[in-house]
Amino acid sequence: MPRFFNITGPCRPDRHYMLPAEARLPTLDRFIAEELYFVVHAARQTGKTTAMRSMAARLRAKGMAAVVATLETSQGATAVGEAEPRWLSAIAWSAENQLPVGQRPPPPVSIDGHAEGGRLAAWLSAWCRALHPVPLVLLLDEADVVTGPAMVNLLRQLRSGFFDRPEAFPASVVLIGMRDLRDYLVSAKDGTPVNPGSPFNIKAASLTLRNFTRDEVASLYGQHTADTGQVFTPEAVDRAFHWSQGQPFLVNALARTVVMEEIPDPATPVTVAHVDGARDRLVLARTTHLDSLAQRLREPRLAPILRAILLGDEHWNIRYDSDDFQYAVDLGLVRRGASGAEVMNPLYREVLARQLSLQAEAMIPPAWWPWRRPDGGLDFDALVTAFVGWWRQNADMLVLHEDEPYKEAAAHLAFMGFLQRLVNGGGSVEREYAAGRGRVDLVAHWGGERFVAELKRVPPGRRSLAEVRKEGIAQLAGYLDTLGLAEGWLLVFDQTPGRTWKQRCWRREVRVGDKRLHLRGA
Repeated sequence: MPRFFNITGPCRPDRHYMLPAEARLPTLDRFIAEELYFVVHAARQTGKTTAMRSMAARLRAKGMAAVVATLETSQGATAVGEAEPRWLSAIAWSAENQLPVGQRPPPPVSIDGHAEGGRLAAWLSAWCRALHPVPLVLLLDEADVVTGPAMVNLLRQLRSGFFDRPEAFPASVVLIGMRDLRDYLVSAKDGTPVNPGSPFNIKAASLTLRNFTRDEVASLYGQHTADTGQVFTPEAVDRAFHWSQGQPFLVNALARTVVMEEIPDPATPVTVAHVDGARDRLVLARTTHLDSLAQRLREPRLAPILRAILLGDEHWNIRYDSDDFQYAVDLGLVRRGASGAEVMNPLYREVLARQLSLQAEAMIPPAWWPWRRPDGGLDFDALVTAFVGWWRQNADMLVLHEDEPYKEAAAHLAFMGFLQRLVNGGGSVEREYAAGRGRVDLVAHWGGERFVAELKRVPPGRRSLAEVRKEGIAQLAGYLDTLGLAEGWLLVFDQTPGRTWKQRCWRREVRVGDKRLHLRGA
């Protein structure tokens, strides 16, 4: 069977185009040689399981007993008595599939006489004594799905035998998951700060898989070229790296969509336009991977961070040293960029913004204003004017609920939805937003033209309209200069308490050098 780009489950070199996942974890061999216990964490579908399975296979080839087992079956089982039998069953089942008969563990029923909450440690100890001098390396995947008292007990049992390794306990234990150990201990303790000395102070390190580099993306795509003859142009590789920032799932998903849906004919080279088309298909299709990200938008730990990013808020609105920020990073949602906290890559940025603006977009009727110029192009000024009128009539409905986590961003999201609704008929929108930028930049593409809109707000009680407007003029002029455009729109949403709509809605035209700026208040 021909190889293909994989977007589901671990990769196999005989079936999938792939890069060695272990190459992105260069310290693994040293940690195993030193018989250490450690954590491997990274966002969903970045290659963790592929890397761990590959490492386990290498260790078995060297004569070790290495087992990869998933703890996923114990998800939701917070009581030790419910979770512990599932851990034993999962490890025993994996060992039976991965190890030769002579290295398999005793049946879990052999330790039924031990007290609940200590059976795992007793069973591992009996197994390792029978194996000795062959060392056992235990890799526990999906470790962070274990929660509450069950998680604390699991870690305590693993710690209890640490000093008896390797003769009577696993030589190395690797906990694998999306989040680092500290975060799932905080979750297990219902938000209580973690005591660094308990319950897993034997952890040597926390490792994470980096994303692909641009050259690695080119190498991966080159495997498809070698197999089929279909070429990815250098510009197409650059574009795929731009949208994905090397996130392994997106790198594969973009390529898979291109070669299976955009241009299945291998005689046709892959261009930037094809990659952009694949990006649009992925955004609209909302694959399971992307949908799982969108579902996290309203988590209490994540919403304040994403709201600040979306509004371009000042840096102090995000606690970069908090467990919540690290949680967002571990999930692969955000990173700390040059301007501050930002969504991890442009494709995620588009998915999250579209999901949040979906309600506003659904409320917008078909264009009721003359939105085309006489030459057939997009009348962007008419679009902005129509939006201000629509926002004035519908703002209250969009910010009605006091518990809405994105209430402060309602105006930004409404304009994004308004713009998206129109360009769905034949254009596209690019969005730039990050904490610390002080604004959101939008570029609408329509009929070969580009239209720039910058969104700012007057935060209640913190800055004046005059200050925000002055800053916005300078920022928009600089952005237009960067893009090589001569015209742009600045929308300022005034959230000062007590402002009437007459005071909020205003318009001005200014020039900065050769740039023409259209200013609108709402």
